[in-house]
Amino acid sequence: MKNILIALLLFISSSAFSQQAQIIISTNNNSLQISPDSNNINKLFVINNAIFSDKDYLTIKVNSESDKKEFNRKFFIYDSSNIAIKDFVLMSDGTYCLKLNDVSKLLLPQKEYFIYTTAIPKDVKKAMLVKMAKRLVCKIKIL
Repeated sequence: MKNILIALLLFISSSAFSQQAQIIISTNNNSLQISPDSNNINKLFVINNAIFSDKDYLTIKVNSESDKKEFNRKFFIYDSSNIAIKDFVLMSDGTYCLKLNDVSKLLLPQKEYFIYTTAIPKDVKKAMLVKMAKRLVCKIKIL
C-alpha cells in the first residue's frame, strides 16, 4: 500500500512539472510547434514567397504563462555564418513578429537560416547569475 501511494504521488508530481513551454511559429497558412528544450536541429519552417502578401507576418508565440512571467525572451534570425540578420519585435499581445515582406528582402531563396531565442530571468539577482546563451528554435527557408 505504501509503495502504491509513493508511486501515485510521483506520477502526480511528474505530470505537474512536465509542462514545457511550447513555441509556435506561424504565417497565415503554415505553423510549426516546437519545444525550446528539445534539440531542434531537424526542425524546418518553410515559407513560400509566392503565397504571402505585403500584409502577412511571421509570428512566434510562446505558450507558457510561467515563461512570460519569469523571463525576458527574445528571438533572432541568423545566417549560416552565425551573423544576426533580423530581430523579432515583441508586440503588446505577447507575440513576436516580423513582416514577411521585410524577411523576404533579407533572406535569399533556397538558403537555410536559423531562428534562435534567448531568455534571461526578469529577477535582476537571478539574471546576474545566468550566462545568456542562444538556443536554436528551428531552421527557416524561403522558397
